Amino acid sequence: MKNILKTTIFAIFLIALGSCETDTHPVATANGVTLSSIAPSGPYVLSALNGDNNVATLTWTVADNGIETIPSSYVIEIAKAGTNFANPIIASPSSTKTTYVWTEGYLNPILVNNGFLPDVASDIDIRIKATLGLGSHPFNQYSNVITTKITPFAQPSFAFTKVGSDPANAPKLISSSLFTTDCEGYAWLEAGNYRYYTAVQNKYLATNPYYGSNGSGALVLSGADINVATAGFYMIKADLGTTPTTYSVTLTSWGIYGLATPRPTGINKAMTYNPTTKKWEITVLLSGGKAFKFRNAASTLILGGFDASKTGVDYAGTKMSYNGFDILLPGTTPTNYLVSLDLNTPRAYTYTLVIK
Repeated sequence: MKNILKTTIFAIFLIALGSCETDTHPVATANGVTLSSIAPSGPYVLSALNGDNNVATLTWTVADNGIETIPSSYVIEIAKAGTNFANPIIASPSSTKTTYVWTEGYLNPILVNNGFLPDVASDIDIRIKATLGLGSHPFNQYSNVITTKITPFAQPSFAFTKVGSDPANAPKLISSSLFTTDCEGYAWLEAGNYRYYTAVQNKYLATNPYYGSNGSGALVLSGADINVATAGFYMIKADLGTTPTTYSVTLTSWGIYGLATPRPTGINKAMTYNPTTKKWEITVLLSGGKAFKFRNAASTLILGGFDASKTGVDYAGTKMSYNGFDILLPGTTPTNYLVSLDLNTPRAYTYTLVIK
């Protein structure tokens, strides 16, 4: 009988909320849930070094909804300090658990993607949002607020810049993941001397630090300019995480090969670089129901369809992979295609097939 009475009272309570609130999300004062602790307490300096480490563990009390009922769900919210959560940022998955461990790999992209500058210590407010109920009238409660400092970091990258040019407009290189330093990119380069400029607070400026050659194939801060003797389309690499550090600037040209291509099928069908579209292109008769891949003229680089198992040196982005899957042609009959390969966005390489 007591359980029936409690259920009835709670139902009346929810109905009253729905009828009295003009807001579609009823809100209780911040006394139903308490953010107990954050350990360690901060400030936090996030880093790509040494892998994906734990940042802090957040713990809070079970929300007191005033009556025995189903559990609330919780999310962590953060905001720029002093903004009174005018634009709250969700910083955890929704869960009925009352603890969550922040990792660098989870938290850093949230911060950077919401306007917190890399390498800058920012004050943030942290609170817990407890939600009871579903639909258009959930019952929300918010915890006390804890304020701390946090410094995010940027994914390793460079701007390969001709001396005297603006690094902001130069070809970019980026690593294969947040916690690797194997930066890579492709671009058409004019003959001249180049430097690897770093980003500072997500901006590439001529006043930023840059890396050059030590004369023995390694990159060093403020090193000698790197000469590109011949204009052409280059694969550009740099890795500050190796000992010694490494870099390479390798001339490439691209083609397609495979059973879908005209015979002999093991030979590259050379593509042509289009300076207007900045893509490698070929118009070719391809056999339906068969497959092909892209390969550079030296046969040292092969690009296929995206394969999620390909990481590290085989990671070329979410559309293609080095040594990835065969690209299968639709249909069963030979068809003329304009095939294009776009390598201009680092680690986000794409291709298109257009029937001609």
